[in-house]
Amino acid sequence: MLGLFKKQIHESVEIQRQDVLHAYPEIFAKSIINGEDCDQIADGYGPIGSLTNPIPVNGAIGEIKYLGKLRGKTGNSLFFHRLGNTTSSVCKTSIDIYEVVCLDGTQWNTVYFNLHHPRRSNLAPPGYTLMPFIKGLKIDSPIDFGVNFPVEDFPFGLPRAIDIFYGGKGILERKVRECLAKSNFSRP
Repeated sequence: MLGLFKKQIHESVEIQRQDVLHAYPEIFAKSIINGEDCDQIADGYGPIGSLTNPIPVNGAIGEIKYLGKLRGKTGNSLFFHRLGNTTSSVCKTSIDIYEVVCLDGTQWNTVYFNLHHPRRSNLAPPGYTLMPFIKGLKIDSPIDFGVNFPVEDFPFGLPRAIDIFYGGKGILERKVRECLAKSNFSRP
């Protein structure tokens, strides 16, 4: 009964699967689609988003969309970039590592993801929340403030990286520069 009133976090599982099928070569898409459908990895332990409990997502697209919905304690979106990948004792496949910081500079963390799942997790790391799905848009967050590659001098190098990643329109680059000018960003 309580599940009836629970807010939907992401696009439908069918739309998430279609993203995978359209974005990746068939072999990789099948490994994602046939992965464990879960909010938390079965052998994971510790806080969600840690190396021992990486967040299940559906490929690199899933990472970007998940991070676009993640909000800090103050309700702010995040700047993010992918640092690289590593291994974990709880997964057979590699784990992606992202560095994140709230747009107001208040929270700065490292978040770990496992890419081989048919949908994105509905769980958020401690101190964060996930923005609910906006049914009127019919898609998840259309604007994200990050990239899936390392950015030198993060977050200050992010405006140019975002402009390149999203096609050189300049709009997001200006928005990111405005956000960077409003807050103090000092890596802990």
